[in-house]
Amino acid sequence: MSVVPVDKRSVSLDADLAAAIEQAAAAEGVSFSQFLAAAAADRLRRADGLRAVAEWEAEHGAFTAEEIAEADAEIAQIIQRQRAREHRR
Repeated sequence: MSVVPVDKRSVSLDADLAAAIEQAAAAEGVSFSQFLAAAAADRLRRADGLRAVAEWEAEHGAFTAEEIAEADAEIAQIIQRQRAREHRR
């Protein structure tokens, strides 16, 4: 069994937000900390993706409306397949 190093922190949250996180974490079967860590990791991945897009566009030009529509359609298909897989579990 490997031990993952943990950096304990104290955070302050609006009471309503904390309650909503607690409820969402319980619904997902994870701890409050795990829920927050996953949310932060998602946000960091999104920021990395946005940075990569900005770099690509700086070098190659902005994406066209057609390219964005094609990407949106592909993403919708991926999400639909993931939800179908989750529903079968």
